[in-house]
Amino acid sequence: MANRSKKAVLSARVDPYLKAALELLAVSRNEKIVKILESCLENGMNDRIIANPFKTPQKKLEKVSFMVAFAAIWSENETLYKLRAGTLGPDFAGEELSMVAMFINGDKYFDGEFDVFGDLNGSKDTFGFEPRMQPRVNLALVEREWPIVEEYVRFLSNNKPLQPGYADYKSMRAHSLAK
Repeated sequence: MANRSKKAVLSARVDPYLKAALELLAVSRNEKIVKILESCLENGMNDRIIANPFKTPQKKLEKVSFMVAFAAIWSENETLYKLRAGTLGPDFAGEELSMVAMFINGDKYFDGEFDVFGDLNGSKDTFGFEPRMQPRVNLALVEREWPIVEEYVRFLSNNKPLQPGYADYKSMRAHSLAK
């Protein structure tokens, strides 16, 4: 997996007036454009309010900032981060990632002792967040097989009504790769 602690390159097309405004703001603040962009992105995601994907004892937290929920699941371990996000469901992480996570969480093959959510990066104490599911997995196995599970989920989606089990899919895959 890639080291997620380093800076990532982001390429985007923006309207010329937004680019000019960004450049002017950076010059006026004597800051680099990338610093302004990072700040704008984070502020924008803080302003996005979503249905709280966690259980809470407080009714006032039915909706939260996207970044509050994101901070609760973030991990530099990309597989763990994706598993947490997908476990929160398609409204939070999209259909495919959610299907991968639900398959892993529901298949005995991946059962283990690792608590997927842990303390939610301190959000249990800070906000009273509790995950709606408390999956425990063999994280090393999940990390090793994550790309295969992603392929399997795409295969199932693209080849309905064919629905082989995961072990059968891996066998078919190994056979086709051996040729």
